[in-house]
Amino acid sequence: MDTRGIFSSQSINAGKSNDQPFAGDVLSGLLEHMLNGVAYCRMVYENDQPHDFLYLYTNPAFHKHTGLSNVAGKLVSEIIPGFREANSALLEIYARVAKGGVPENFIRFIEDQDQWFSVTVYCPKADYFVALFDVITERKKAELALQESETRLRFVLEGSELGFWDWNILTGEVSRNERWALMLGYTHEEIQHTTQQWSDFVHPEDRNRAWASIFNVIEGKSPSHKLEYRMLCKDGSIRWILDQANVMERDNQGKAIRMCGTHTDVTERKILEMELTRQARIDYLTGLCNRRHFMERAEQELHRANRYSNKLSLLMLDIDHFKQINDRHGHKVGDVVLKTLAMICQSTLRDVDILGRLGGEEFAVLLPETDSTVAIDVAERLREAIAKTKVPLEEGLPVQFRVSIGVSSKTSSDDNIDVLINRADSALYQAKNSGRNKVCIFSE
Repeated sequence: MDTRGIFSSQSINAGKSNDQPFAGDVLSGLLEHMLNGVAYCRMVYENDQPHDFLYLYTNPAFHKHTGLSNVAGKLVSEIIPGFREANSALLEIYARVAKGGVPENFIRFIEDQDQWFSVTVYCPKADYFVALFDVITERKKAELALQESETRLRFVLEGSELGFWDWNILTGEVSRNERWALMLGYTHEEIQHTTQQWSDFVHPEDRNRAWASIFNVIEGKSPSHKLEYRMLCKDGSIRWILDQANVMERDNQGKAIRMCGTHTDVTERKILEMELTRQARIDYLTGLCNRRHFMERAEQELHRANRYSNKLSLLMLDIDHFKQINDRHGHKVGDVVLKTLAMICQSTLRDVDILGRLGGEEFAVLLPETDSTVAIDVAERLREAIAKTKVPLEEGLPVQFRVSIGVSSKTSSDDNIDVLINRADSALYQAKNSGRNKVCIFSE
């Protein structure tokens, strides 16, 4: 199984299945030492319905939080008998995401583990999913304790990794525990007990929405405040904080007079989520959009073009005789050629143009607000720039390569991206069949 679209080629040693390695080198250290549990799994279906899933990789935090061990290469039903029957809804979520759905976040109580989990699920490729989770059982208990009494709340929070704040809205005074300060690199004595200092700590780009969320709760527009945002640390670094709060007391007129909340440092999870999201969209070799992300962006641009009656064109590029380059110089040189082509496209085209590697040596370029005449000029300029490029080798003469390019343009609002790609593909084959190293435009 090729997992280079998720991580790099170096396999992670701990917790991997021998027949299905979970690969990665850039993120391996983060995965092995992060506090969040991570599980990489493959869905198993029966009669096209989610039936089970197979663990392929689990990090140390997974084993610590779940108490399970040696799960790689095993079905969850083997490890936890009755899991399928007790958690059919959970299997449906995993299957929905594994079929290419958008990432999902949810909180669920797993009876077999007797734990509450906050879970983020992401699909790296069809029928596979990555689940990142935090055990939030203590936080759940803390929320219940908050409703019962301040004393019990403080008792729970002081033994946890949650920052606590208690805001007297009438006086503006805010009391915070030591953990709240330590998250940002301060001692408890260094922090001021005011809302203004909290506001100053919130990242300027997140400040307005943080205040808006709090005021929505104070004004009764929302039942609770729950928001992830960035905060500035004493050393100038940035931490992601999950802030959750409720109004705990109102006066006889319903005006909020007291609000309490907790801070949880979720920086490691956010970094991994952003990296996984980035890798899901970017071709690992060239840095361009992968096929899936290219199609998503192309559909958005086509919708905009139809809405505003704009022109739109598409180029399909294919490296001529690329197999000969690989056969003669090796795949390492072939990879350098692919990366060189991507760099030439990026330097030659506009920032608004959308570039994607659709597979192998095949690339696509979407040209917003561009008619067929201009698109041909762009394609010719790109073809010439590529033809002049020489890829140096460690030994021997440099490698030169050529491309054939097919061009298609939107002719009506009924055209979709598949139609444009098929037309450009036809023009591309015409260019190849008529001598290569040329540009052809689609015509009926």
